[in-house]
Amino acid sequence: MPSFSYRCPQCCTTSPRVLTHDAALAEQAIHRDQFHGGHRPDGDAVTCYRTERWSEADHLERWITVVLVAVILLVLAYNTL
Repeated sequence: MPSFSYRCPQCCTTSPRVLTHDAALAEQAIHRDQFHGGHRPDGDAVTCYRTERWSEADHLERWITVVLVAVILLVLAYNTL
């Protein structure tokens, strides 16, 4: 699932990640109102993070599962000979 954050380059700040684009837009509106008088700082943007689907622990668990399945298949193939 993607996550989103708002970045203000003028203030050098990034909001915490949120789950929806609308929530990131709300972060943007709050920041603009509080720190920029409602104006849009040059270069501010909402960013979508789609590539972080798996943590390193998830990758390790997937590799362990693949190895275990391969070993089981090899054992079953050897026993049928």
